[in-house]
Amino acid sequence: MSDPTPATPAAPTGHAWPAVALPGSQVRRLRAAANGRTYRISLWVPPGEAPAGGFPAIYVLDANALFGTFVEGIRRSSHRPDATGVVPTAVIGIAQEDADGGQPLYAEALRRRDFTAGPPANEAPPPAGTVGGAYAFLSFIADELAPALRAELPLDGTRQSLFGHSLAGQFVLQALAARPDAFRHWAAISPSIWWDEADLRARLSSALPHASRPRLFLAVGEYEGEVPPWQRAQPGYEQLVARRAKRQMVASAQGLAAELGPRFGEGEFTFRVFPEEDHASILMIAAQRTLRFIGANV
Repeated sequence: MSDPTPATPAAPTGHAWPAVALPGSQVRRLRAAANGRTYRISLWVPPGEAPAGGFPAIYVLDANALFGTFVEGIRRSSHRPDATGVVPTAVIGIAQEDADGGQPLYAEALRRRDFTAGPPANEAPPPAGTVGGAYAFLSFIADELAPALRAELPLDGTRQSLFGHSLAGQFVLQALAARPDAFRHWAAISPSIWWDEADLRARLSSALPHASRPRLFLAVGEYEGEVPPWQRAQPGYEQLVARRAKRQMVASAQGLAAELGPRFGEGEFTFRVFPEEDHASILMIAAQRTLRFIGANV
């Protein structure tokens, strides 16, 4: 018997396909009183009845790149919390917008402004106003955005988390040092400790331990201290080697972990070096492990 004739693809209709949307999500643009800047806020609350006290909530920085990652991770994994350790959690994504309202995956110049507490320690001083906005940005999140959302939605203010990667991870650590009681859980993934390591360590040492008993998840990828195999034959290899040798991402994270670990109680601090992961590739596994860290400590 001969094989059946393959189906003929449907002819184009000339109509545009509808955009794919994350079920239950919404987007707002909010102007921060703390710094006068406008941010794109993406919001998703788990379906169904909220637990007593409200849903835990995770605030995710660089949301244009990561909001969907967290929503899909929670939708998938919280279906079986007994197997994954992930519980239903609301996701609040925060992203910078370009001056013309554009939505880049990473708005680099605006990230430098919002995620840093001052100029870099070992680079030429940047132009005035381009760095050092971390505390105003933190005030927007902790004093404006979070209270407004708790007043509107079934969110538990005692189970809030903050997630940041790279320079946003450095912001998470600076925010932890400045206001340890602003969030219950803090996730600093591949943090740019090199930006001003001495100042960051001094601030954290002064702030911790703290009566609010914050919980910290700190992680870095194995290949952040060297060039991963898949990049070694690409152009720019020598420059990448030099940059990584200067920034010492893995060694700095290990040193900070050794210093901070004794300042936390049992179950309050986790440090991981993820094998075979680089600065960019770490995100997928780190997001899932962060959600498990939160779920185990709600």
